[in-house]
Amino acid sequence: MTLLKHIGLQWVCRLLLLLVAVSGTKVRAQELVSYPFEESTLAAQQGSKPSIVKRLNSNPLLEDYDVKFYALDVEVDNHSDQIGGSTTILVEVRKNAFSTLVFELHHALVVERVVVDGTEMSFTHTDDELYINLSTDRDSGTLVTAQVYYSGQSGDGMVMETDDEWGAVVTYTSSEPFYSKDWFPCKQDLTDKADSVHVFITTDYGLIAVSNGIHNATTYFPNGKVRYEWKSNYPIDYYLISIAVADYYEYNLEMQPDGMNTPIFIQNFVYDIPNCLDTYREQINVTIPIMEAFIEHFGPYPFREEKYGHYLWPRGGGMEHQTMTGMGNFEFYLVAHELGHSWFGNYVTCATWQDIWINEGFATFAGYLATEILAPEYADGEREYRFGRALLEPEGTVYVPEEDAHNASRIFSGNLAYNKGMALLYMIRFELQDDAVFYLTLRNFIDRYANGVATGLDFKEVLEETSGMDFTDFFIQWYFGAGYPIYEVTWDQQGSTVTLQSTQTTSSTQTLLFKMSMEYSIFYAGGDTTIRVWHDENVESYEFDFPFVVTGIEIDPNNHVLDGVSEEMKSSLAMENDPLFSIAPNPNHGSFFFSLREENGDETGSQVEVEVLDLTGKTLFRSIYMGCVPFMEYAVELEESVSGIYLVRFHHKNRLEVQKILVK
Repeated sequence: MTLLKHIGLQWVCRLLLLLVAVSGTKVRAQELVSYPFEESTLAAQQGSKPSIVKRLNSNPLLEDYDVKFYALDVEVDNHSDQIGGSTTILVEVRKNAFSTLVFELHHALVVERVVVDGTEMSFTHTDDELYINLSTDRDSGTLVTAQVYYSGQSGDGMVMETDDEWGAVVTYTSSEPFYSKDWFPCKQDLTDKADSVHVFITTDYGLIAVSNGIHNATTYFPNGKVRYEWKSNYPIDYYLISIAVADYYEYNLEMQPDGMNTPIFIQNFVYDIPNCLDTYREQINVTIPIMEAFIEHFGPYPFREEKYGHYLWPRGGGMEHQTMTGMGNFEFYLVAHELGHSWFGNYVTCATWQDIWINEGFATFAGYLATEILAPEYADGEREYRFGRALLEPEGTVYVPEEDAHNASRIFSGNLAYNKGMALLYMIRFELQDDAVFYLTLRNFIDRYANGVATGLDFKEVLEETSGMDFTDFFIQWYFGAGYPIYEVTWDQQGSTVTLQSTQTTSSTQTLLFKMSMEYSIFYAGGDTTIRVWHDENVESYEFDFPFVVTGIEIDPNNHVLDGVSEEMKSSLAMENDPLFSIAPNPNHGSFFFSLREENGDETGSQVEVEVLDLTGKTLFRSIYMGCVPFMEYAVELEESVSGIYLVRFHHKNRLEVQKILVK
């Protein structure tokens, strides 16, 4: 029989209404076999650190230094997307005879002057790059401080926008993946995290400006301006630096993790508009139990010495700016996903945009995990939705091909980076069959690459070290390979012997086989049981003894595998929606008639095998009827029968149906 797997519809998670201690204050002066990577190639890549694929057209001069520190001192309001001020950048030279310092900066921003180590320097600003000519060459290891004074119209990385729902006007930044240069001079290299960052924002009195780290000070000026000073001492990637300016209201929470003396500060900024906080309060409060769940499974919150924060912005969805997340709303899954980025994306960042799985696949899994723990009744629906979306990409890979490494739409494909990426982690967990080992793997990965960057192969290495299992095939097929498996399963039972054949095809010619575990549920009159088998061929046959009459077999009953299932050969006791045969009378006295439904029949006649069994599996009647035509009645008479329930099995073409009859 062929089995059909149904993909669930998108679910809507109910709000968790949890009471926690909170405080609110108005702050004013404030993702036969042919693979894209042969196994030998993958093995070679594991032997040493994978080469980092830089962004296309990246200037090689950017490799000549490491960024140590950014200090932004800018003026921004919520009336325009203009920006002005300075950015100070501390770098460490990586080569001798270093003479030209290059930063990325949008061409529309006007550079007014550049000061290096206290001396004004000549510069050239062209094609979104700022070249600074040093007066004297610097040697490797030298620290250089450059101050760039600039102003003008920001690029797409900073926008002023009105929130359609609330009417609030917000100027905010969103720099991922290549848009930090649109509002401050920087080096857009994932592998070069700054050790720390200061962001000072001057704006109009009455507005609040938010950013990364701790709000260190507020300074008022007599001209009606106010400066908010934010400082973070944690390593940070360029695209995670952010600002937002609006008429905000501050609403704060604290949580006390087990074993920590100092509580974690959770700082939230909603619009200072009637009912805004009341609308979101309970949803914001759920940050605490989500944080607790993530600490238990992933390890300590990475930025606990500073804060975790949210601020509303007019954009749909969220953006995991380090310690201060931009939020379009506070729906449960969004809160969980963005908080998950604190571990996966911020603390450990993808080393290349091709490995965006490290950020988005893991954060999407974190969102699922929060659902599994805090709203378990919705977990199956959430997983089915994510899997179903991934199945919409039959040719897609989680790993972003090099030719698309500059394409933001491909990098952030919702069905590949997010949904299929989440499915990969879920399937790894399924293969391990040990949650303790799975979450230990995640914690080991976090510990190894803390405050740094990692690739998918880096995670594979930690996974194999922790579990003692080989995941080479898995990553070739699921991470670098395209598509997913499609199963057609047939089965038969003769006496107590059940024969099951599983044929695997795939959605993509790029990956012709997925080697992995699979579960089958076997149904019988008294219940069901599940078996687990290993698939490593396109056609697999299994034979086993089963003491009961099999009434149906279902592949992947718990939706553990991202797969499709082709045509259906149905086998179940209840076929109310699409019965192939009708039986009458039922109940009866040991004799009855069956007929074939018109739409399932063949006007020229077809063969039907009929078998009647008792509940122990003993065959009481078996006959083949030739030339069966629709609506014609065919007689069945049992020679020996006692009162009770019996099973009637109809074999017709490639279909098997089981129905119950009652003999009086």
